[in-house]
Amino acid sequence: MPARKPSREALVLVALVAVLVAVVAYQVYNYGFPRVSGQPAPGRQDSPRSAVERDPAASALELRLVALRALAAMPLTPSQRNPFIERPVVPPPVRPVIAPPVPESNVPPQPPPPPPITLKLVGIVQGAGRPIAALSDGRDIFYGREGD
Repeated sequence: MPARKPSREALVLVALVAVLVAVVAYQVYNYGFPRVSGQPAPGRQDSPRSAVERDPAASALELRLVALRALAAMPLTPSQRNPFIERPVVPPPVRPVIAPPVPESNVPPQPPPPPPITLKLVGIVQGAGRPIAALSDGRDIFYGREGD
């Protein structure tokens, strides 16, 4: 009896299982076990607790005792000491806006400007006489000479 060839589906299944095993092994190797040298795994950040365990002085906050004593010496009422009381927000004072005076002039108002020209230049025809311009408004074409 001849040896039977594995089917294509079986080969794909074996390849997928191999990839899955490789991914799981990578995850366990990089993240599952603590490092012997005490250094974090590459690409992995320390938690704040582990940073304090390694060097407590490096992660301590800066404390300014002089500023705290000065703040404690300030006389505050009980309502000012309670941070959970909602205090009304006082808006800044509004300054009145004074418009500049309008100068009076004896010049009559100017007439409104002419409406915009909606024609576009299509081309210029050079002949024996004066040149002729071809203008279009999108629907029709108009011809004219200088001064028309």
